[in-house]
Amino acid sequence: MSRSGSLMLLILAGLAVAAPAHAQQAVSGSGFGDGPAGPRSDTFMRGDPFGQSDPGLVEGTQDEGAADADASSFGNSGSSDAGAADPLAGTAPRGTIDGLAAGAGEEAIPLADTRRAQPIQPFSERLRAVSRRAPLGGGGNPDALVFDGDTTRDAPRGIRLGSFLLYPELYTGLGWSSNRAGDASGSSGSEYRIAPSLRLQSDWSRHSLGVNLRGSYTGYPASSLTGDPNVTADALLRLEMSERTELDVEGSYGLSMEDRGTAESSGGDQNIHQVGAGLALRRQIGLFGAELRGRVDSTHYSGIDGASSQTDRDNALFTGTLRVETNTGATLQPYAEASLLKRRYFDRCDNAVTCVDRDSTGYALRAGVGFDTGGKLSGDLALGWRSETLKDKSLARLEGLTVDGSLVWSPARLTTVTGLVNTTLSPSDIAGTPGSVTYSGDLRIAQGFSDALTGEVGAGYSRTDYAGISLTEQEARATSALTYALTSSIALQGRYTFRRFSSTTPGAGYSASEIEAGLRFRR
Repeated sequence: MSRSGSLMLLILAGLAVAAPAHAQQAVSGSGFGDGPAGPRSDTFMRGDPFGQSDPGLVEGTQDEGAADADASSFGNSGSSDAGAADPLAGTAPRGTIDGLAAGAGEEAIPLADTRRAQPIQPFSERLRAVSRRAPLGGGGNPDALVFDGDTTRDAPRGIRLGSFLLYPELYTGLGWSSNRAGDASGSSGSEYRIAPSLRLQSDWSRHSLGVNLRGSYTGYPASSLTGDPNVTADALLRLEMSERTELDVEGSYGLSMEDRGTAESSGGDQNIHQVGAGLALRRQIGLFGAELRGRVDSTHYSGIDGASSQTDRDNALFTGTLRVETNTGATLQPYAEASLLKRRYFDRCDNAVTCVDRDSTGYALRAGVGFDTGGKLSGDLALGWRSETLKDKSLARLEGLTVDGSLVWSPARLTTVTGLVNTTLSPSDIAGTPGSVTYSGDLRIAQGFSDALTGEVGAGYSRTDYAGISLTEQEARATSALTYALTSSIALQGRYTFRRFSSTTPGAGYSASEIEAGLRFRR
């Protein structure tokens, strides 16, 4: 992302945050479908601004047009518990999460990732994304109250735009890192980060549309290092075709810099652009739920500060998946998935002597179980096998056992634990290998101390093995953070992160410590 693009994101978010108060006026029943509206109790639980519960109501306020749960979500009542109040926060609300109505297309990002340079995902966003992985038939427990890890004194109120609600946010921070480059030759120094975000959610009675824009730019003063950009943009349109049938249309864009320490980053700094689109049709059939989805994900590389763009790595992956699961409302809900894969590179290989044809076809099989014990504990765990066969038979198959799972555990009213296990198979242009298999896992814990003070700790680990060659990369990361809401719209945030990267490539390992503090502004 260019510096001008980063600045534009900042300006847009700043303008939204500074919008006049009268822009928040809500019109009851306005917009398409006369979305749910009406007065709420002062103790209404704060929840997901993408249609879960009204995050803007604090003690002594009532907003007749604030966002409500999307009661028509597939397999989901959309209800919330409006009567419980946080004992540490008087009548201030605390977060609720409903698995099916998470933010538009948000993906849970592992805490440790050896491939991308990216900031740590906010806990509340991570929680929504983890909850969204719940089985389509069960959809998590919409009545469960789960602390979302965020302060409530500065709960976002949102800005009414017709039948939509807009939630702007801006974070600016200063910090110091012992290894700013994130590689074996990195040096210490100061850094700054600017992170705007805009989130838009419809307030319709049946269908829903959510758009999520989040940006981040990390700069390094008095250094020749290129700044690290990170952008995610996604949209999810959910259409109720009938009482038992739902159609989802999804699009996404992502921008991040390739991690400088990984073996993949050998041709200078590279920005990675990812564009995705998907279509999913879901239907309840008696005691079963079925989903048929198709998706295409395109990845492109562009050089930074004079580095040549590695366009020979540009590719698109086409995926078709059929998923079947039980829909009985039981605590355990088994499911199974089968996928067909086809990967195509944009640079065609027409001569086997001068290039390697890395186009591939493959499949993926997965079976697992979703579980929900009634709000205290929910998640899923699946085992499977994925394989891609390359056209160039001199390269081994890119295949391996897959382990994927998620966890949301609420051992106490102001404590939430999220866990994530992921398996990722990624192509590569390193000689002699078709690509890599990455296993990653982490735990993150959020604790609320009052309506104005929250804390978080987390630890994660990932291991990447390249097929056909002796190359392994590992990363361990630990983080801790505190957030203190100074006012109803400004919060002070601080975070410390330690990272350890190791590789079988001699001299490639390194460690890095980073401390950062800044202010978060939101409406």
